[in-house]
Amino acid sequence: MMAYMRANVSDYWRDEGSFLADLLPSVGFHLGISPYTTDFIGLADSDRYVVVLVDGLGWDITIRALMDAPYIASVIGDAPKIQASTPTTTSSSLTSLWTGLSSGTHGIVGFSFEMDGHITVPLLAKDPIPTAQSIMNRMSDAGVDVTWVIPGEHIGSGLTRMGTSTARMVGVDTGDHDRRAAEISNAAHRGSRSVVFVYEPRLDEAGHAHGVASEQWREALIQIDTFVEQLRNECDDDVRLLITGDHGMVDVAKADRIDIDATPDLKADLRLIGGEARFRHLYTHSPKAVAKRWKDRLGDQALVMTRDEAVDSGIFGMVDPRYLSRIGDVVVTPRAGGAYLTAAFPGEYHLVGMHGGLTSAERYVPVLID
Repeated sequence: MMAYMRANVSDYWRDEGSFLADLLPSVGFHLGISPYTTDFIGLADSDRYVVVLVDGLGWDITIRALMDAPYIASVIGDAPKIQASTPTTTSSSLTSLWTGLSSGTHGIVGFSFEMDGHITVPLLAKDPIPTAQSIMNRMSDAGVDVTWVIPGEHIGSGLTRMGTSTARMVGVDTGDHDRRAAEISNAAHRGSRSVVFVYEPRLDEAGHAHGVASEQWREALIQIDTFVEQLRNECDDDVRLLITGDHGMVDVAKADRIDIDATPDLKADLRLIGGEARFRHLYTHSPKAVAKRWKDRLGDQALVMTRDEAVDSGIFGMVDPRYLSRIGDVVVTPRAGGAYLTAAFPGEYHLVGMHGGLTSAERYVPVLID
């Protein structure tokens, strides 16, 4: 069998380091799963891993909040700093985690994108969207006991089924720390080799609603810190606990937001608008004209590229030709603060914290290893 090939955006960023897409292949290496032959992260060897994905756990905001998170503070000292998917959004990053591939290779190229003539939102999909093979399924096929402990409402969703079709599913409310920790610990001790995937949404929810500078975000981090410390105490020493995030987050001031629908030169010639407020996919029959107008309007405040320019830049990693048309004819992301809103996604008008862009605050996440 061919060796596992990394598909990431390292050429674009011109730096060395690891990616969220490298995490499960690294676990697979320690579990002896073909074709994974390298630990890209630097994990401790074990036959049992618990992977806790804290939605919105960016590196920068975690460092700033360590005084409120004593357990996280105790393990972050040697934690690898890795890069999330591009765009820095949950559906893209989760699929990168689950497949070990860049967004251009697995095809989930944003929060939303054009597919079959309309805008598709993977987080809301009832059925799986075509993508690459799940590493979780490979692990199950190789005899590893794989369990997902996630909020009950996520079981059976299209996105969940994109992550695995073979794992044991356990639905537990995120606020029920005792039952949740017990279910995860029990699952971690099944079989001779085990992997448990845990999804934690509270930090992202608080950040979107109130901002990462809010008391509500701080309280969510404290709750999560208490939970993961309890989980560590309930698992035996041979279980490796890995805590990571899918993206960071930034608060976007009202003055830095542009309403596309109320800005004629930005709205002109657009067939569809996809992506999200900090990473827009614009679909048009006139990409060069649209790109020029957006560049003229935004100047150095944003990175504006045609589809060909975006693919050539490498921000999506290696792009599978089957998924090329999902990428916008024009791609726009702010270089710092900023957001581009549209009535096509009315919920974005109410967000305080946002992500999706390419800033370091959104791109980098930790891997806490204990």
